[in-house]
Amino acid sequence: MRYQLENERMKAEIESFGAELKSLVRKADAREYMWEADPAFWGKTSPILFPFIGKLEGAQYHYNGKSYEMDKHGFARDMDFAAVQREADRIVFALESNSDTLAKFPFAFRLEAEYALEPDGISETVRVINKGDKTLYFSFGGHPAFACPLKDGAQKARTECFVKLYGTEGRGGAASTEIGVPDGLLTGNKREISLENGVFPIVEGIFDHDALCFAGEGITAAALLDRNQKEYVRLEADCPVWGIWSMPDSRAGYVCIEPWWGICDSKGYAGTLEERPYTNSVEAGASWACAYRIAAV
Repeated sequence: MRYQLENERMKAEIESFGAELKSLVRKADAREYMWEADPAFWGKTSPILFPFIGKLEGAQYHYNGKSYEMDKHGFARDMDFAAVQREADRIVFALESNSDTLAKFPFAFRLEAEYALEPDGISETVRVINKGDKTLYFSFGGHPAFACPLKDGAQKARTECFVKLYGTEGRGGAASTEIGVPDGLLTGNKREISLENGVFPIVEGIFDHDALCFAGEGITAAALLDRNQKEYVRLEADCPVWGIWSMPDSRAGYVCIEPWWGICDSKGYAGTLEERPYTNSVEAGASWACAYRIAAV
């Protein structure tokens, strides 16, 4: 079911399947900021990544002496959430563990995703509540796709789109950890992305090796800029890893800015769930929270 939020300046639509943000519109000029989810390129708009981000070595992880199979990005994006609180400009969705999730992820949990409209955008707060009697280990990530360039009746190509990485101003570049194709695992190699005042262009071939993955680079926000390098949307988060991604096809009119509290496996990884880099933990009966904000500039 699709739910609508609205305030004086903004409108949003969120789908209960996956608790996925589908639309963010500025009312003054009806400007849509989100990707239209054209299945010819990528049929999602802003999936939730839980309890893993990206792919695992051998499509499985190891916990408490057992191996469990897991699909890319986990299962939350493909499950129905219940709308448990609703106001005109705010909504909270919840997903509870069940027999299906426990078979592949042996932890009792409640995952909440709260969306709140603001005068110039929308915020999302995520809470992971441990309902079991043992420590819960997990990753979480956002995956919002923004129209690039903004849809204005012109072509949908992203040939004149730029990214700004806040926190890197004054540096000549930032190191992206390479993700291998087609296995989707970290190779251990680094790719230097040249920056000018924190900005780099989205050019042909930039996503041929999957997402750009920035870890430990001191990034505080990431924004998309139009052909004149004017910022039009910004995502703010206090997260350890950032992903920048789109299909490796210049006709795909979107770029994702992804705040990650976690990361995919390195090629050949043989450690346990709790040893995975950037894995989060929450004790029995406790909760963990994170948040990010989309500013429609």
